[in-house]
Amino acid sequence: MERPLYNTMSPLRPYRGEFKAQEVIQECGKVWRLITRSSHWNAIRRSLSGLNYNGNLSATAVHLHADAITAEMPADIDLAPLRDLCRSLISWRTGPFQLGDFVLDTEWQSHMKWGRVAPMIPQKSGLRIADVGCSNGYFLYKLATLDPELAIGFDPIERCWLQFALLQSIMRVPKLAFLPMGILALDAFPSFFDFILCMGVIYHQRDQALAVKRLYDATRPGGHVLMESLVVPHDEPLVVTPPDRYAKMRNSWTIPSAASLMTLFLDAGFHDVQVKSFGPLTPAEQRRTEFAPFESLADFLDPHDSSRTIEGHPAPHTAAVIGRR
Repeated sequence: MERPLYNTMSPLRPYRGEFKAQEVIQECGKVWRLITRSSHWNAIRRSLSGLNYNGNLSATAVHLHADAITAEMPADIDLAPLRDLCRSLISWRTGPFQLGDFVLDTEWQSHMKWGRVAPMIPQKSGLRIADVGCSNGYFLYKLATLDPELAIGFDPIERCWLQFALLQSIMRVPKLAFLPMGILALDAFPSFFDFILCMGVIYHQRDQALAVKRLYDATRPGGHVLMESLVVPHDEPLVVTPPDRYAKMRNSWTIPSAASLMTLFLDAGFHDVQVKSFGPLTPAEQRRTEFAPFESLADFLDPHDSSRTIEGHPAPHTAAVIGRR
């Protein structure tokens, strides 16, 4: 694999004897082939490789604690090619990012979600961390503030791999890796991680119990998994299984309640399980932007009753659950 996509995996090399490397290579190869067979993605990959060798595009400083992940850039640099490349990678979901004076405004104001879940995260350095369903890596950069031994983002979407590679070619934050793999492929990492973050993934899984078991099995004894999800606003361990779509999402199979998240964790074998409900999702957090120009939350809700989705289901709330293996 050519740089910079190969560089997104290189932090894993010292650990090859601790995970099923051949399975990882096979899974990543599937997405690599999707990219190289697509004229659109392959052209972006080549443009990205060119940017990667342009030393002027390296950040002079990176700030991870602000709401927007920020890279200071040389004052005299032309950011137009970078803006164009970001437009070719639309849609940008998680963020925002600020690259020099270029603000990459994403669909999600992800610092709001981070503010809710960060107090639940173990505040320890030197952990092996996974961010499962990491999108472009916004939360991976936030997790880097914990000074991990290693932090790996997992997402099987080719656009997300290219987006992270672009960001990391500029920011070059150490100890961060990206693998284009989904949650069920975590069986390649048995008892590997001290902490796993998994946000916005579980309602996309047909077999939610299996997905949570994959998270459990990938965690070291004594380690923790924190899962955040859209939920339906009920106190009982029930779910909503839409016959067609939920909030216009084609691949949302079952929307859990906060209580059912706890049940999933207990059934998987987690201990010290705690769940927190955060209330309704609002268009202040998820909205349409220049770099996410398609329909967003305001289009997914009943225009006459924001407590219901456009299909008549309960509108999404958010919750998170954490458990110890």
